[in-house]
Amino acid sequence: MSGTRLIVRFLDERRDTRWGELTGRAPASPDDLVEVVPFDTTASTTAELISALDRSVIKSLDHVGIEASRLLSPITDDAALVCQGLNYAEHANEASHGDRKSNLIFYKASSSICGPYDDIVRPPVVELLDYEVEFALVLRASLVGSSRVSEENISDFVAGVVLCNDVSARDVQFGESLIQWFRGKSYRTFCPTGPVLCLPSRRELGSFLRHLEIRLSVNGDLRQKASSSHLIWKPVETLNYVRSFMNMKPGDLLLTGTPGGVTAPVTPELVNIIKTHLFSDAVRLKAVRTEMTKGRPFLQPGDVVTTNFSDASQNILLGGQQNRIAASSERE
Repeated sequence: MSGTRLIVRFLDERRDTRWGELTGRAPASPDDLVEVVPFDTTASTTAELISALDRSVIKSLDHVGIEASRLLSPITDDAALVCQGLNYAEHANEASHGDRKSNLIFYKASSSICGPYDDIVRPPVVELLDYEVEFALVLRASLVGSSRVSEENISDFVAGVVLCNDVSARDVQFGESLIQWFRGKSYRTFCPTGPVLCLPSRRELGSFLRHLEIRLSVNGDLRQKASSSHLIWKPVETLNYVRSFMNMKPGDLLLTGTPGGVTAPVTPELVNIIKTHLFSDAVRLKAVRTEMTKGRPFLQPGDVVTTNFSDASQNILLGGQQNRIAASSERE
């Protein structure tokens, strides 16, 4: 994995938050032991850390061995989470939206970010809890209206990638007034992120982005698998589309979409329910829950979701997540 740095954020023995770099294999479970070279840096955000690495102003300390359970999200909660929907043909088809001609962009609250081995907490109002494995681009520089991204200069704007799970409450997502996705995707813990921030060299970034593979399993049952080569809208095209209507800043994420294999596809009956009851939220919510539970079960407390991603060109694991579904004790 020439030129690729695997950056982590972790709790040291005093429970202070530190940055560091892996010197060995990336972890896939909280019980894995990892070798880390801590950084001597005052960087408090992902953007500050990337800038300091680019400027080569970070000193390395003596390496330490830690349990992966001490790893935090390498993306700090000041990041904006801009998301692509239906960006793999299989998922677009299972959502009954495979013939659309435009890129689908939505937003997810940054407070949904949690660590790679934290529990995913199911809110009391949610019955249809679903998963969506994705990889996200991590911005190096601001993306504004005058930006022009190309295959040749993409590394000027993108520093690297990180593994994410775009956890979604399908009943909230399709039951809100006029089908607003934001709340259904933005509950706390609905974006496990990490365990590593992968930073390829600028020269290798373009090739690196074309050879990523992502996977997701529930209780050991493989549900999703895809390669970044199958993306409908590739990173350069999407970044130029996003900058046409909004700004992004260093450290922000662009989640690139999930492949097919989500818990329940959008059936013709579900489409009819949404059209027929578009202005009757309570009726639509009840009908959505009835229709979507005809397939396999949605995530339940006690289920374990595992995800990983790898560099397929070199057959190297870039890290994995393991998250247990927990029931919330909060009342809403």
